[in-house]
Amino acid sequence: MNPGSSATALFVLVFLSALILQLFLPWWIVVVIGIGAGWISKLKPWQTSAVVFLAVGLLWVLFALYLSATHSTALLARISTLFQLPSEWMLFPVTFLVGALPASIAALGAGQIKHSSLFKQNPGG
Repeated sequence: MNPGSSATALFVLVFLSALILQLFLPWWIVVVIGIGAGWISKLKPWQTSAVVFLAVGLLWVLFALYLSATHSTALLARISTLFQLPSEWMLFPVTFLVGALPASIAALGAGQIKHSSLFKQNPGG
């Protein structure tokens, strides 16, 4: 099965590639993953963007939950105070958005470029 043809396969591909690559590379590798997903996907660009948004956001929230469970909650309190959040648990939706938005915007852009007339075959020659 081509990972670009199914939303579920694309979700798994994006999730696992982001999980593995973020172990060794900076956080913004999710933007590169989003571009790649937008380019290989056969879904509509907005669908690809939504899949990437959910995959990266879920990964970042799960990792944040893991860090808060394995470390003291003092770090969670300090970071939420630093960002002036009303609650410590508001840090998780913020984390979701910080990871998911750049990746999904990159996927949307790559999908739009791929589907533009710039990359269509010219039947006349």
